[in-house]
Amino acid sequence: MIARTIVHAVALVTALGWMAAGQTARADDCDDEQDELKKLVERVINNSGDPKGVGPVCAFTGQLVGITKAGREIAAECYDDGKKRDEILAGMDKAIKEMEDKIGGICK
Repeated sequence: MIARTIVHAVALVTALGWMAAGQTARADDCDDEQDELKKLVERVINNSGDPKGVGPVCAFTGQLVGITKAGREIAAECYDDGKKRDEILAGMDKAIKEMEDKIGGICK
Protein backbone atom coordinates (compact mmCIF):
# COMPACT_ATOMS: atom_id res chain seq x y z
CA MET A 1 0.00 0.00 0.00
CA ILE A 2 2.80 2.42 0.86
CA ALA A 3 4.56 1.55 -2.40
CA ARG A 4 1.41 2.36 -4.39
CA THR A 5 1.13 5.80 -2.76
CA ILE A 6 4.78 6.50 -3.50
CA VAL A 7 4.42 5.33 -7.11
CA HIS A 8 1.45 7.66 -7.58
CA ALA A 9 3.46 10.57 -6.17
CA VAL A 10 6.36 9.72 -8.45
CA ALA A 11 4.03 9.57 -11.43
CA LEU A 12 3.01 13.13 -10.67
CA VAL A 13 6.62 14.25 -10.37
CA THR A 14 7.67 12.58 -13.58
CA ALA A 15 4.70 14.04 -15.44
CA LEU A 16 5.74 17.51 -14.33
CA GLY A 17 9.34 16.84 -15.23
CA TRP A 18 8.58 15.45 -18.63
CA MET A 19 6.39 18.45 -19.40
CA ALA A 20 9.65 20.39 -19.31
CA ALA A 21 10.86 18.39 -22.29
CA GLY A 22 8.30 20.19 -24.44
CA GLN A 23 9.72 23.62 -23.57
CA THR A 24 12.36 25.45 -25.59
CA ALA A 25 15.74 24.02 -24.67
CA ARG A 26 19.15 25.64 -24.81
CA ALA A 27 20.59 22.43 -26.22
CA ASP A 28 19.10 19.45 -28.03
CA ASP A 29 20.74 17.15 -25.49
CA CYS A 30 18.37 18.37 -22.75
CA ASP A 31 15.38 16.61 -24.26
CA ASP A 32 17.43 13.46 -24.76
CA GLU A 33 18.58 13.49 -21.14
CA GLN A 34 15.02 13.94 -19.85
CA ASP A 35 13.87 11.05 -22.06
CA GLU A 36 16.61 8.81 -20.68
CA LEU A 37 15.62 9.63 -17.11
CA LYS A 38 11.99 8.90 -17.94
CA LYS A 39 13.03 5.49 -19.27
CA LEU A 40 15.04 4.88 -16.11
CA VAL A 41 12.02 5.68 -13.91
CA GLU A 42 9.92 3.27 -15.95
CA ARG A 43 12.57 0.53 -15.60
CA VAL A 44 12.80 1.01 -11.84
CA ILE A 45 9.01 0.86 -11.47
CA ASN A 46 8.66 -2.16 -13.78
CA ASN A 47 11.52 -4.09 -12.16
CA SER A 48 10.54 -3.39 -8.57
CA GLY A 49 7.34 -5.39 -8.54
CA ASP A 50 5.52 -4.56 -5.32
CA PRO A 51 8.20 -4.00 -2.67
CA LYS A 52 7.25 -5.29 0.75
CA GLY A 53 8.88 -4.40 4.01
CA VAL A 54 10.72 -1.29 5.12
CA GLY A 55 14.04 -2.01 3.40
CA PRO A 56 12.71 -2.71 -0.09
CA VAL A 57 10.22 0.18 0.05
CA CYS A 58 12.95 2.59 1.18
CA ALA A 59 15.35 1.39 -1.50
CA PHE A 60 12.70 1.68 -4.22
CA THR A 61 11.61 5.12 -3.08
CA GLY A 62 15.18 6.34 -2.71
CA GLN A 63 15.89 5.39 -6.30
CA LEU A 64 12.84 7.28 -7.55
CA VAL A 65 13.59 10.37 -5.47
CA GLY A 66 17.17 10.38 -6.74
CA ILE A 67 16.12 10.09 -10.37
CA THR A 68 13.54 12.82 -9.89
CA LYS A 69 16.14 15.12 -8.34
CA ALA A 70 18.44 14.47 -11.28
CA GLY A 71 15.63 15.36 -13.67
CA ARG A 72 15.01 18.56 -11.74
CA GLU A 73 18.65 19.56 -11.97
CA ILE A 74 18.72 18.88 -15.70
CA ALA A 75 15.60 20.98 -16.21
CA ALA A 76 17.11 23.80 -14.12
CA GLU A 77 20.26 23.86 -16.22
CA CYS A 78 18.84 23.19 -19.66
CA TYR A 79 15.67 25.19 -20.00
CA ASP A 80 15.47 28.91 -20.56
CA ASP A 81 14.76 31.21 -17.64
CA GLY A 82 11.18 32.33 -17.35
CA LYS A 83 7.82 31.74 -15.76
CA LYS A 84 7.25 28.32 -17.34
CA ARG A 85 10.65 26.99 -16.18
CA ASP A 86 10.04 28.42 -12.71
CA GLU A 87 6.63 26.71 -12.53
CA ILE A 88 8.11 23.37 -13.61
CA LEU A 89 10.90 23.57 -11.03
CA ALA A 90 8.50 24.65 -8.28
CA GLY A 91 6.20 21.72 -9.09
CA MET A 92 9.08 19.28 -9.03
CA ASP A 93 10.41 20.75 -5.75
CA LYS A 94 6.98 20.39 -4.16
CA ALA A 95 6.57 16.80 -5.33
CA ILE A 96 10.09 15.84 -4.16
CA LYS A 97 9.40 17.35 -0.74
CA GLU A 98 6.09 15.50 -0.49
CA MET A 99 7.75 12.19 -1.34
CA GLU A 100 10.55 12.81 1.13
CA ASP A 101 8.05 13.76 3.84
CA LYS A 102 5.98 10.61 3.23
CA ILE A 103 8.98 8.31 3.47
CA GLY A 104 10.72 10.27 6.23
CA GLY A 105 8.86 8.48 8.98
CA ILE A 106 9.44 5.07 7.46
CA CYS A 107 13.02 5.16 6.21
CA LYS A 108 14.97 6.63 9.13
